[in-house]
Amino acid sequence: MVLINKTVMKSGITYGRLHFTHKILPICSEKMLGLFLVLLFCSCKGEPVKKEKAADSIAVRRIAEAPAGKTAENCYDYLTELVRSSNFPFSEWKIDQKEVNLVIDYDNKETILCQLVIDSGGSGIIGWIEYRKKDGRLMNTSANLEQPLVLKYDAKWKDAFDSCVAR
Repeated sequence: MVLINKTVMKSGITYGRLHFTHKILPICSEKMLGLFLVLLFCSCKGEPVKKEKAADSIAVRRIAEAPAGKTAENCYDYLTELVRSSNFPFSEWKIDQKEVNLVIDYDNKETILCQLVIDSGGSGIIGWIEYRKKDGRLMNTSANLEQPLVLKYDAKWKDAFDSCVAR
């Protein structure tokens, strides 16, 4: 027997001012477990979760169709390879260029602005770039938007991108 607040109680478990005897505790536990399971099943939609690995694919916010000045969706693959071949400081992030994908923030006749992202269990942004379609300048705008760093890249990807856009 346990003495609490000058009253004698049979053995059990005490939570603050509440005392549960061994007869009440299993009933409460069963009700709580039942409530938990009901809530769990109600929150599930019954749809399987499909996790895609974005290792060699491009993750792009899709543009429904390519209106005037916009780039066709399939051309972004070439832009992704162009960025991967550049001298962007991937080593600072300790990642391989092949892990990097683009999220297109803005695209018009002259400029494409992109986020560089990696699939890290949750997606992580590692930087931003600007690509000028007219002169093919690729710039790292991550550190300073006013004075971006001009990047070098493999020219074959520029040629492939330009050919795709010209179609």
